[in-house]
Amino acid sequence: MEKHLIYVTTGTCHFNFDRMLGLVKKCVSELDNTTYDLTLQYGTSNETTMHCMTEVSEFLSRERSEFLYEHAKFVFSHCGIGSIYNSLKYSTPTIIIPRLEKYAEFSDDHQLQIANEIKDNPLIFMLDEDNENYIDDFIVFIKKFENIQKCEVDLINYELANKMKSILYKD
Repeated sequence: MEKHLIYVTTGTCHFNFDRMLGLVKKCVSELDNTTYDLTLQYGTSNETTMHCMTEVSEFLSRERSEFLYEHAKFVFSHCGIGSIYNSLKYSTPTIIIPRLEKYAEFSDDHQLQIANEIKDNPLIFMLDEDNENYIDDFIVFIKKFENIQKCEVDLINYELANKMKSILYKD
């Protein structure tokens, strides 16, 4: 039986994000390790071990990261716009955990603002640690996608781009 890939990325920000890694660790501990292989990119957070982990790296190349988004069954991610873009581009169900200023994970709460704007997308699940059922909710979210075929989506809106270009670069 082929295992499903889980990709965990904290991004490349210089702020520590151990809180995210702790939440992910709790969620993946509920999974069957004969079904999943986990790749962890931990950035400037503290390296850790996790259930199902088969690959770990401080940072990954853009090409490797994009490959993981394309082939992952699901992703755990900070709420950076590049990560969200890749999740949507490859139709990859994604559990987002925004970096928060109150935990010194960023200088402001823009990731929380982004998360609140996109959390209703069916491919996105915002993990809320204040919800005592967040692990159960995570399991429900990933089960929705057990038998779904992924496809690459063209997210570039050429009509909008050309309209913006005509406005910005009037002859």
